[in-house]
Amino acid sequence: MSKGAITFNEENFEYYTPKSIVDIFGDFDYDPATTQEQADYLNIPKYDTIETNGLNSDWTPYKKIWINPPFKLKYEFLEKAVQTYKAVKNDIYFLSPISFLTAKKFHKITDGLGVKLFIPSGRIRFFNQLHHDNQPPAFGCIILKIQSVNEMVFFNLG
Repeated sequence: MSKGAITFNEENFEYYTPKSIVDIFGDFDYDPATTQEQADYLNIPKYDTIETNGLNSDWTPYKKIWINPPFKLKYEFLEKAVQTYKAVKNDIYFLSPISFLTAKKFHKITDGLGVKLFIPSGRIRFFNQLHHDNQPPAFGCIILKIQSVNEMVFFNLG
């Protein structure tokens, strides 16, 4: 699956996940949609950036993947995650807006699979790309893990 260049502009303003959220799920060995600074902050040793475009990378060697995709490319990253999961059954955690779950396109991409939904007790307080904290987007988010059955877990943000 080859994708064109990913570029930053005001329409795809990015929000980065706080380490306290990622730490709930343990250590990850790959993030296909991040920056070097964010990967270092989250202690994720292998990563792709806008320049290296994780949609063009092979995710199958990685056992545990964290994805907070660019908002405008969430479906493309979900498709790649589902293809990768089907190939090697690795652990893939995907952060998305809660409304993502009701989209017909989401159901089409995940057809035949399950997801484990991790639902937070409130809104996740993200960093923006300038690393200013406490900048939650105007929508609630969930974390889903692609798997073979559906499950739901609630967790406290603390």
